[in-house]
Amino acid sequence: MKKTIMILTFALAACGFQVAPALAGFEIQGRITVPLKGTPADIAVSQDGKWTFVLTTDGKIQVLNWKGELTQTIKSEGSYDRVEFAPGNRLILSSSKGKVIKVVFLDIIHNFDTAGSPIKGAENATVAITVFNDFQ
Repeated sequence: MKKTIMILTFALAACGFQVAPALAGFEIQGRITVPLKGTPADIAVSQDGKWTFVLTTDGKIQVLNWKGELTQTIKSEGSYDRVEFAPGNRLILSSSKGKVIKVVFLDIIHNFDTAGSPIKGAENATVAITVFNDFQ
C-alpha cells in the first residue's frame, strides 16, 4: 500500500512539473509606411517613442512624430553615417570616415492655441516657459 501511494505521488508530481511549451507570437494592429525625402542611412527613436530621427545619406536629419508624419528637416552640417538618441534630448552623430562625433542638443518647441485668451503685450510675441524640475 505504501509503495502504491509513493508511486502515485511521484507520478502526480512528475505530471505536475511538466510545462507545456508556450507559443509566442505577435499580432499586427496596423502598418505605417512613411515616404522619406532621401535615402536613410540610420534611424534613432526617442526614449518615449514620440520622435523618430532619420539620418539620410545627404546629411539631413528628418524628424518624424509618433504618427509617422515628417515634422522637420535638420541639416547636420557634416558627413555622418550614424545617429543615436541620448538622454537629455540629445542626438549623437558619428562619422566612421571622418573619425568624429557631434552632439546636437534639441529644444522641443510646443505650439499652443491662444486664440481668445487675454493678452498683455504684443499678440505675436514669443513666449518661453521654463520648467524647474530639480527641486529637493
